[in-house]
Amino acid sequence: MTYVGYRISDAMGPMVDSEGNEVGGRFRLMDASDGTMTDMTFRGRWMLMMFGAVHSVGDSSTKMLTRLSQALHILDPDGHRIAPVFISLDPQRDLSEQLRRYASQFPAKIIAGTGAPATLEAVTKEFHATIEKRPDPDWGYSYMTSPQIVIMNPDGRFAGMIPSTASPEEIQAKLRPLLARQ
Repeated sequence: MTYVGYRISDAMGPMVDSEGNEVGGRFRLMDASDGTMTDMTFRGRWMLMMFGAVHSVGDSSTKMLTRLSQALHILDPDGHRIAPVFISLDPQRDLSEQLRRYASQFPAKIIAGTGAPATLEAVTKEFHATIEKRPDPDWGYSYMTSPQIVIMNPDGRFAGMIPSTASPEEIQAKLRPLLARQ
């Protein structure tokens, strides 16, 4: 099923549109439940877009998602106001089942997904992320985690960035004033 979704997505090409945003915009990706997710899936909630891989350089994706989960436990314990979206840059290895298991290890309700290489390239460009694959002695290769978490407001407009290395307290300090406006 994952392979079929991957092939269909690859054949359809990327669905990306900036909608006038300086960063971010419309997208369509495959989620970890073998379905699709789009930017519209998260309208009405703050969306945090993160790019990395299960096999990331220095395990940076896991560290980032752990810190983010700690921050969201305080800011949005029910997971109703913020949608943390983790996009895997490694669709060959990070299949639906692996992404589901990976996302479930974090206390926050991480929404994981990926896409065909052409789609990932378009989406990362739109969200000012990079796809950087590096040799790795243990896994053969790994990916760099994007240096920024992109914040999109409930209307799908760009609202800022948080360094992916930010502490839980720094993440809370950045998000708390944004959530207070809603």
